[in-house]
Amino acid sequence: MMEPSAIVFANMGKFRGVSKGLFPIAGKPMIEYVLDSIPDEVSDILIAVEDEGNVSEYQDLADQYLARVVVSGSRIGNFRKDLEFAVNSIKGDRFLVLPCDAPLITMEFTKFLVDASQKFPAVLPRTPSRRVSYLTASYQRNPLEEVFKSSPDLGMEEVIRKLKGAIYLSSNSLKIFDEKLNMFFRVSCKADVNKAERFLRKMLR
Repeated sequence: MMEPSAIVFANMGKFRGVSKGLFPIAGKPMIEYVLDSIPDEVSDILIAVEDEGNVSEYQDLADQYLARVVVSGSRIGNFRKDLEFAVNSIKGDRFLVLPCDAPLITMEFTKFLVDASQKFPAVLPRTPSRRVSYLTASYQRNPLEEVFKSSPDLGMEEVIRKLKGAIYLSSNSLKIFDEKLNMFFRVSCKADVNKAERFLRKMLR
């Protein structure tokens, strides 16, 4: 039985003067909603931050979730580099990847990704705009690591082509988890914060 890990990327710089994952939404840091969505069977949880200066900012939260804070050395953006970092940092045989700025993601969806990674080397949702979501996905460690080592210059699209059995999930198929596809909602401006807060408060009523 392959053991799952999870890595939450919080190497996104600052948002309105605060480290992005720690920006409060409806009373708590937005990364907490993401950490709360990680299935119980995942025991190895990592929070990837940009540099050593961010470690202390996230340490109390990491302790609360029995997570490790790891330093990626760069901001999120290069999908291959981010996933190579994940492969080299996790302890499990398969892993879930999540961004810190997706506060509306749910455990029902992440559990599906974790479970599917037992069978498929990569489980890649497509957003409503049909873009591949490399950082809201799950992977088997060894096949991905082998492609990274054998093909050091390939981008992620070509890397996935080399993985035998990778599966893409259409956004329409994911509506069974959330009709509004909120798992793809990312906070990037004040209007997004307001939208997320309205949704979360409605859920808590």
